[in-house]
Amino acid sequence: MSSLIASVNYIETVNEVTMLGALRDAQQHNVKAVFILCCDNADEDLSFFNQCLAEFDIPIFGGVFPGLLSDGKVYEKGALIVGFAVDVNVSLHANMQNAAEQEFSPTINLDCLSIMVLVDGLANNIDYMTQQIFHLVGHGANVFGGGAGSLSFEQKPCIICNQGIFADALLMISLDQPFELAIGHGWEKLAGPFLASQAQGNQINSLNFQSALSVYQNVVSQHTELDFNSTPFFEIAKTFPFGIERLDDDMLVRDPITTEQQSLICVGNIPENTMLYILHGETDKLILAASNSVKTALSIGAQNREFGDGILFDCISRKLFLTGDYLNELTAIQNNFSSGTHLVGVLALGEIASGKAGMVNFHNKTAVTGLSYRNKDSD
Repeated sequence: MSSLIASVNYIETVNEVTMLGALRDAQQHNVKAVFILCCDNADEDLSFFNQCLAEFDIPIFGGVFPGLLSDGKVYEKGALIVGFAVDVNVSLHANMQNAAEQEFSPTINLDCLSIMVLVDGLANNIDYMTQQIFHLVGHGANVFGGGAGSLSFEQKPCIICNQGIFADALLMISLDQPFELAIGHGWEKLAGPFLASQAQGNQINSLNFQSALSVYQNVVSQHTELDFNSTPFFEIAKTFPFGIERLDDDMLVRDPITTEQQSLICVGNIPENTMLYILHGETDKLILAASNSVKTALSIGAQNREFGDGILFDCISRKLFLTGDYLNELTAIQNNFSSGTHLVGVLALGEIASGKAGMVNFHNKTAVTGLSYRNKDSD
């Protein structure tokens, strides 16, 4: 099939000189758009993106992430410059904190085959924006993507496009390419359900009408040797996420990342009066779930489709949980791809995907793989 990805170039040091060189090199491959994936590195000043990208007459989009993935390798510094061989349109939406007060009118063609969404993973209103995207797109296109940002959980510019680099922003990228989506996590129920008796946005204030932090600590302390008084909260919480059970789809995972007084702060919204479970995971089951989701997606219409390159949004907290076994997960996913195809992606702060019922969901601790394909009977 005609390839989605025309070129992949890795640069170890990110600055204006190396980035411009890599972008000009990508243009030599006659690419129609460029996907920039940068590693978060406190030592690098990325403000040069605000000046240098406007000179290019092709769409440029991307973000800054905790880690990068390319053909079975993990990169924790540098950048991947990925040239796309398909037509792309990009729409920037800034000031996410005011999303509910602003008119949402993307400047891209919504009658497209697929839409990638890149968002500041630490922004407010992510779930609100994914709902707005679904209302506009409906079941017409598969939507997938992920959250950019830093593991320091400090919000800073992380969304990249021709206009520059932005915090608190979202990109919608329409793609002239169909994708099948694979969504897998492998987390299982440990305790609950608990009523989110007081919650606002991504903050849980009470569970079962008691302090959310105390309820969570009391349950988790029975299943770990680590002590909340002497161990950073996220070091423990990365092993015990929340799960929202839904009638029309798989469990939606929510990652508690920090505390504020007696409240829990999550990546992604927790609707008030939702029933929550505390989850746990086993290494083998997490890896199998991620790999099997790709196998299942590849089996859909296998007689009529030819699959090609893939784009992977894998949650950074899966890597933090799996530690040395993470490469086994990446290899298990990669092994589903044919020789000569690319799999590129990121370690994300939250993952975005159209669900089984069509709704566009914001996930945590989940592997979302977009599998490009063409219909065999097409030209």
